[in-house]
Amino acid sequence: MTTIKDIAKMANTSIGTVDRALNNKPGVSAKTRERIMAIAESLDYKPNRLGKALVLRNRNMQLGFIVEPISNPFFEELKKGVEQMRDALNEYGITTHIFCMNTHEEKEMVELLDRLEDMGVSGIALNAINSPVVIDKLENMKKAGIRIVTCSTDISNEKRDCFVGFCHEKSARVAAELLAKFNGGQGEFLVTIGYRYIMAHMQRLNGFEYKIKEAYPQISLAGVLEVEENDEIAFRETLKALETNDRINGIFIAGYGIKGVAKAVEVKNRSKEIKIICYDNSAFVTDYVKKGVIDAVICQDPEKQGYMALKILSDLIIGDKEVKADTYMTSIDIRLCENIDRDFQEWEI
Repeated sequence: MTTIKDIAKMANTSIGTVDRALNNKPGVSAKTRERIMAIAESLDYKPNRLGKALVLRNRNMQLGFIVEPISNPFFEELKKGVEQMRDALNEYGITTHIFCMNTHEEKEMVELLDRLEDMGVSGIALNAINSPVVIDKLENMKKAGIRIVTCSTDISNEKRDCFVGFCHEKSARVAAELLAKFNGGQGEFLVTIGYRYIMAHMQRLNGFEYKIKEAYPQISLAGVLEVEENDEIAFRETLKALETNDRINGIFIAGYGIKGVAKAVEVKNRSKEIKIICYDNSAFVTDYVKKGVIDAVICQDPEKQGYMALKILSDLIIGDKEVKADTYMTSIDIRLCENIDRDFQEWEI
């Protein structure tokens, strides 16, 4: 389905400009409007019902979005997508309150959920923490009529309307296959995760373990390190593992802590013999790939996840309907040294 974000990329302009052009609002030159309309027609764009629905209902809608700490570049990119959709919704008088967490603690998430509920929001999207306290809170909010969309990481039961994100288990199975082939189908692999209560990390761990057990009998797991999304802990624990086991020839980084793991491998001078696969590209990950420390990166388009989570949430509330699917997934994108740099090209006709 074509979105105004797709049109904005092709037109090399902002989402707000596209929205004004498509809805015949002032502030757009005739030449730009004509170009945007032509692109929209070529993409068979079907405008959503935001404007019409809000005029009919005369509603002053408020939404909320809770983002995990943006010290992790993944969530910084995800927040950019949320902000793009927030700006587009703002054109229709819809207010989106974006809260970035300072910790990964369930207590802070529940406090933010309480705050959004007190503000009278109609719906909430969030990078959910998979804990009983958070799940109970979301269940009570849903019973009260608040629509819930989980984004990037899900919860273990279905106390939400839908999930927008990534197939973590399948991506980890791909990582296991790649790492095994990088090492000739044999060796000992180390796995690092952020937190066991983050469902995405456990799905990745399970997918990786199952694939290794199913397909590679000559590969064993050297251990699973819970590094709390912290580079210092990741460095310390990875260094300890490498010092006690010189047979490790592969590392799967299933969460954050990438710098710490890479630094430990460099300190031990083993970057040539140890193959590393991690998630999500960023400036420092690109540097490590080009240096040959990290061998492959699994990218999941966090910006699109944030954008679509908020879009689907607003569509659910405006349309007052049920979701067409339980999950909406971005594709698995594998980056190696040759394609690690962003290769998006703006098209100008």
